[in-house]
Amino acid sequence: MDIETLSSEGLTLEVRHEEDITVTWRGRSTARDPSRFLLPILMRLVEDAAANGHSLVLDFRALDYLNSSTLAPLVRILDAARRGTASVVVQYSRPRKWQTLSFTALEVFQTTDGRVVVQGTQ
Repeated sequence: MDIETLSSEGLTLEVRHEEDITVTWRGRSTARDPSRFLLPILMRLVEDAAANGHSLVLDFRALDYLNSSTLAPLVRILDAARRGTASVVVQYSRPRKWQTLSFTALEVFQTTDGRVVVQGTQ
């Protein structure tokens, strides 16, 4: 198993390359322009997942906080996945109210074929 750890301004992404590519988000995403850090990483991972027939799992359950600026790169990734061939799963923690409020808004990107899924867990 290959693990890559990337950090910027209090946010850490732990990327695990297994059967699927799983990105575990930790810490706090408070940057004014998180797209500069996040977009190159997430676009690369979406492309890698699609090219290899894997899913990209974005696991936010361990994340303590994200600001509204962080949603913009997520929207871009989910929109690209919806229009392309990539499979993306967004996982968040339902008991954490702020996560439910933030991530249920992303359900509009879900696809009927299940390639893009936004799911809350207990």
